Amino acid sequence: MTTYTSPADAATFAADVEAITNESRVDDLLALFAADAVAEWIMDGAYDKHEGIDAIRAASIELVSVCSELGLHVRKTVQCADAENVVLTWTGGFGGAQNQFGTEIWTLRDGLVVRQQMYSYLDVRHSDSPLASVRLLGVAPKVIASLVKYRWRNGTLRK
Repeated sequence: MTTYTSPADAATFAADVEAITNESRVDDLLALFAADAVAEWIMDGAYDKHEGIDAIRAASIELVSVCSELGLHVRKTVQCADAENVVLTWTGGFGGAQNQFGTEIWTLRDGLVVRQQMYSYLDVRHSDSPLASVRLLGVAPKVIASLVKYRWRNGTLRK
């Protein structure tokens, strides 16, 4: 197992977690975490918090199984890093699609992950997409109403 101790290791870390994700290597994923780690995941608005390696193990096995079954493939990119944190973004999707996006913040102590924050969007579409508008209307109708009103007043409402 590789340990990560400096920002210079960020590219290696990104490559490793990309391979772990794409190859569904749950044991290698779990080996990254400290026993007292916390993982917070938000997937399209659904929030989960997993405290301690046992909770992270159960959640990771479930998530990796689902992603493997659906053929998830991602490309992870380092956005920034310091002595304790690595921030990655990823793009990809299920079965060869490229409509997903995510951000991951990994906090490390002594080369092990003590906190992971993962924000995943499973069906990213352009804001002009009718489906994106309908979905946003369903979860945040006031936002859509204010946006339409703003665009109407400013002559930017598309037909």
